[in-house]
Amino acid sequence: RLGFVKVFIPRPCRDVCGEGPVARMRPPLPAMRGLIGPQVRRASAATVPWPQLPRRSWVPASHASARAALRVCRSADGRRHHSTGVGGRPATPASASAAAPRAADWRQSSRGVSSGGAVGPITQMSGGEVIYRMLAEHGVDTVFGYSGGAVLPLIDAFHGKPIKWITSAHEQCSGHSAAAYAKSTGRFGVSIVTSGPGITNMVTPLQDALTDGVPLIVFSGQVPTSAMGTDAFQECPATEITRSCTKWNYVCLDFNSLPWAVNEAFRIATSGRPGPCHIDLPKDIVSMKAQVPEAVFRKSSRSQSDAAPMMDMSHIQRAVELINMAKRPIFYVGQGANHCPEILKRVAQKGNIPVTTTVHAMGVFDERDPLSLHMLGMHGAAYANFAIQNSDCIVAIGSRFDDRTTGVMDKYAPKARAAEAAGTGGIVHINIDRSAFGKVVKPTVAIWADSEHALMAMESLIETRDVPARSEWVEQCQDWKKQHAFGYVKPPGGLIKTQQVIEAANTYLQKSGLMDSKDVFICTGVGNHQMMSCQFIDWVKPRSMITSGSLGVMGAGLPFAVGTQVANPDALTILFDGDGSFNMTNMDLQTIVRYKLPVKIAVMNDSRQQMVWIWQRLFFDGRYISVDNVNPDFVKLAQAWGIEAVSCSTEADLPGVIEKWLTHDGPMLVDFKVVPDICLPMVAPGKALDEMILLEDREAIFGKSEEELGHLKFEGLAPS
Repeated sequence: RLGFVKVFIPRPCRDVCGEGPVARMRPPLPAMRGLIGPQVRRASAATVPWPQLPRRSWVPASHASARAALRVCRSADGRRHHSTGVGGRPATPASASAAAPRAADWRQSSRGVSSGGAVGPITQMSGGEVIYRMLAEHGVDTVFGYSGGAVLPLIDAFHGKPIKWITSAHEQCSGHSAAAYAKSTGRFGVSIVTSGPGITNMVTPLQDALTDGVPLIVFSGQVPTSAMGTDAFQECPATEITRSCTKWNYVCLDFNSLPWAVNEAFRIATSGRPGPCHIDLPKDIVSMKAQVPEAVFRKSSRSQSDAAPMMDMSHIQRAVELINMAKRPIFYVGQGANHCPEILKRVAQKGNIPVTTTVHAMGVFDERDPLSLHMLGMHGAAYANFAIQNSDCIVAIGSRFDDRTTGVMDKYAPKARAAEAAGTGGIVHINIDRSAFGKVVKPTVAIWADSEHALMAMESLIETRDVPARSEWVEQCQDWKKQHAFGYVKPPGGLIKTQQVIEAANTYLQKSGLMDSKDVFICTGVGNHQMMSCQFIDWVKPRSMITSGSLGVMGAGLPFAVGTQVANPDALTILFDGDGSFNMTNMDLQTIVRYKLPVKIAVMNDSRQQMVWIWQRLFFDGRYISVDNVNPDFVKLAQAWGIEAVSCSTEADLPGVIEKWLTHDGPMLVDFKVVPDICLPMVAPGKALDEMILLEDREAIFGKSEEELGHLKFEGLAPS
C-alpha cells in the first residue's frame, strides 16, 4: 500500500535521503588522546538509533552518581526515550552490533587523515575550549550567563574570544535573556550558569522555554565527578531537576562525549517543535586537557535539526477540499508559522479567508490588513472569538489549541463540528509536533508538517473565492470588528490608564513611520499590561512580541528586553511592564547600564497586581489579599543607575512624554502613574469562547466605584 501513497518531500529532507538514520545516531568521534588527569573510559564504537535503546541498560561505572544517571530524550514527535551509560553516553546493546561496520567505515574516513596520508592537525585543549569551539561551529555569537566556581573552567574559554559574553544580574535573568534572543531572531539562545543554585535558578526559564517552544541551550557547572553524590558544596542533582522542563538533558561524565553532547543538544532543540536542552558539566571533565583532532569540530550532519516530516498529500487534498467547500473558513495561526508570513498572506488573500492569531504569532499577518481579526482568546478580540465560534472550517496553522484560546471545550467550535458531521467542513490541524493532534481538539484532518511546507503544498489548490457566501462571511467579520473594537472608559480629571499609554505609543509608532521603517520589538511582563499591549498595538511583523505565554512568568519583561536588544542592536526595543513584574527583576537595570542598551522602559504603576485584584473582586466578593504593591520611586531608582527617567500621570502630558521617550538616544524609563482598570473583553472560566464580558458589561461586573461591587457574580474557579 505504501507504494501508492504520495508525499510532499521538503528540500531539506531530500538533501539527506540515503543517509539512513544518521540524524538519530551518535557517530563515534576521533579519539582525543593524551588526557591529563584521571583517565576517562571510552565508550563502544558502535552506534545505535535512539528509539532502539532499551529502557534500562545499566553499565558499571566508577561512581554511584554515574551508575544512577538517567537521561531523558523527548524526540521530535513528543515521545520520550530513556538512556543510560558510562561517561554520560548511551549504553550500547548487543543488537547494535550490526551498526558496527558502518560506524567503523565512518571512523576510518574521519580520523583526520588527509588524502596524502598525513595526520590532520591536533591541538591540546581543555574541555571548556572544546565546548567553546563547538558553540562557534554552530554559529553562536552571544552567550548569557553568570559566573561561579564550578563553571569557571568553561567560562575561562570565552576570555578574549569572539563570542560575546553577557553577564546578567541573576541566573534567571540570564535564562530569560537567552530565550528572548532566540524568540526575536529564530536562532539559538545559549546560557551558562554554575552548579547548585545556579542551575536551580534556571528552572523557570527552562520551563518557560519548553511551554513556549523556544530553542534554549543551557550549560551548567557541576562538582567534580569524585564529589558527585556526596552532598558537596553547591551540588544538586541537576539533570534530575531539569528532566521534566527540557526536551533533553545530559550529564557529561566523559571528555570524549563533549562534542557529541553539544551536537545532540543543538539538534534536539530545533527538531520538531523547538524547546530547551540542558548539559551538566562536572568541573574535572571540563578542566581536563587532551590532544584534540581538528576533525572533532564539525556538526553531526549537514542540518542542525532533523528533516521536516514528509506530508501525506491525501491529507493536504482533503484539507483543501474542506477549505474550498466552506462558506465561513478562518485561519487560526500560532507561532509555528512565524517563519512563513509571506506564503500565509498569499494563501489567505487567495482564498479570501480571515486570519486570527495567538499571542506569540501576532504580526505574522499584518494586523492592518482587512482580513486580520487580531488576537483571539481570553482577553483577545471579541470579533475573533465570534468568528471562531461561527466558522464552519477552522484551519489551525502552527498552533496547539491552548486553553486560553478555546474557552470551555464542550462549547468550542459548534459550527465547525456541525459542518464536520455534514461533510462540509470541520477542523484542520497543521503542526510539526505530531503529539499535538487530539491532545485538546480532535481534528477532522491532521497534517503533520512544517507550516510553511503545508501552505506551499496547499497554495496552488486553494480556490479564489468570490462567491456570495464567502463575501458575506468577510463582511460579517468586518461588522464584528466595528461593533466590538477594543476600548476603555477614560478616567475623570485628565488622568491616564494603561490602555491610553499603549494606545498613544502605538499612534506615535504608526504616524512616525517607525513601525515600518525600523525593527520594533515590544517586550512585556505578565498581567493587565501584557494583554492590553496585545490589544492596543497594531502588530505588523512576526517575532515582534516578546512575552511569556503559557507559563506566564512575572518579572520576565526586563531580561526579555535585554536579550532582544542584544540580539537586535539596531532595533527599537520597548518594554511595557507592570509595577509588580518590574519589581521582581529590576536589578537587571545594571545589565542595561553595563552594556549601554538603549531599551525604552515603561512601568505601568498602579501600585497593584491588578489582574489578580480583579479576580478577587469577581470570584471572592472583594476579599483582597496579597495584591497591593509597595513601590520605590521608579524615577529615582533608574536615575541611581544613571538612566534617564521621568514620570507621567496626565493625559495632557502623555503625547510629549511618549515622543521624548521613544526618540531618546539611550535607555530611558517612564513611570506612568495609571488608574487601575479591568482588561476587557474577558472570557470567564467555564464559559464558551463567545460568552464574553464586553466593555458594555463593565459597570455590571466591575461596579461604579472600587467600593461598590457589580451586581453580577461569578461562580466556579477563578482563572489561574
